[in-house]
Amino acid sequence: MDFKQIEAFINVAKYKSFSKAAEATFLSQPTISSHISSLEKELKVMLFDRNGKDIRLTEAGKLFYEYAINLVNIRDNAISSLSLYDNRICGKITIAASTTPCRFLLPQIIESFSKLYSEVNYDIKEGSTQYVVDQLISFNVDLGIVGDMIDDCKLTYTNIFQDKLVLISNFDNLNEKVDFKDIIKLPFIQREDGSATRHIFEKKLYEIGFNIEDLNTIINANSLEMVIQLVKNKIGVSIVSYYACKDLIEANLLRCHTIEGLDIIRPIYLVYHNKKTLSPASRAFIEHIKNINFVK
Repeated sequence: MDFKQIEAFINVAKYKSFSKAAEATFLSQPTISSHISSLEKELKVMLFDRNGKDIRLTEAGKLFYEYAINLVNIRDNAISSLSLYDNRICGKITIAASTTPCRFLLPQIIESFSKLYSEVNYDIKEGSTQYVVDQLISFNVDLGIVGDMIDDCKLTYTNIFQDKLVLISNFDNLNEKVDFKDIIKLPFIQREDGSATRHIFEKKLYEIGFNIEDLNTIINANSLEMVIQLVKNKIGVSIVSYYACKDLIEANLLRCHTIEGLDIIRPIYLVYHNKKTLSPASRAFIEHIKNINFVK
């Protein structure tokens, strides 16, 4: 048994496909199949049930999967520990971030961190908070930055920033301060399920005796950029992070409104998997974030 076989097994289990596992690891499908076959012969058990393209772990496969993950983590931990003898912080950090921190906070962090450690490069993935959490739990990324906390005992969260959600519009007849009852009459553009902004807004509505169904939602949009463009074109109003559209507000391309009795402040979190072995570069990145003063 060698690590190539174990890694092939983990990837086939993750992608539920020999071809996708081969594509993800830049190997041929016959090579992946050979690794799995050799591993099954050595362990004297079938690890996968194969029914055409449908690939599923057997009960033995499910049992071995936990050991396989631990074996790879132990190897990575050994390599990482040995690298501590070298004072150079280098290599790649893979980061998943939800929309607002990805576009507003992460560029500031990388700019200041790169001045200290110029040999570090980055792989950035943007998605919803749920996407970020899924990537962390699947060990696909090193670190996450999100606008909401999805509880999971495998994850560690650290509050790094306080974000402010505001109502934006491009309507000339809407006052700077508005009552929530007035918003109900307006066409509303909503973020998709899984969005931290939507989740936080829904919780605040519940606290004041309303719910999301009370709004006149005309569009559900799956990106912040789409929301902003729709609002700019006077299609409707929406709730977004102030810092994500601060430049547009200051340039008078969008109008910012406060809602009477509804002050929405949310934390932005740094999050990582408790069981994932972090590289020295990732650990240095975490410490840097904890000490940075963000420009608002």
